[in-house]
Amino acid sequence: MHLHEHEIPALELFLLRRSVAGLAASSERCSHCHRTMLTGEQVYEYGSGQLLCALCKKSEESTPAHSHLIHTPEFGHTIKVIDQRRTTRAA
Repeated sequence: MHLHEHEIPALELFLLRRSVAGLAASSERCSHCHRTMLTGEQVYEYGSGQLLCALCKKSEESTPAHSHLIHTPEFGHTIKVIDQRRTTRAA
């Protein structure tokens, strides 16, 4: 079943557009092809501030300053369980 824009309540449509715009603004994009990087994709940063995807990196002659993986927006916001049990030694 396809919903047309006029069938979606105005508030719901507003909230949907705002959330999509927020996600697009916070995502990293390739400086060359302007593609949004995918989760798990390797990204290459150059000294000039360029951020290139793996596909566009092949056309760049210089060596990247460093690279990193794209993480999900939830990365770093999860609960980490730390085992704080004390070990005791028998004398």
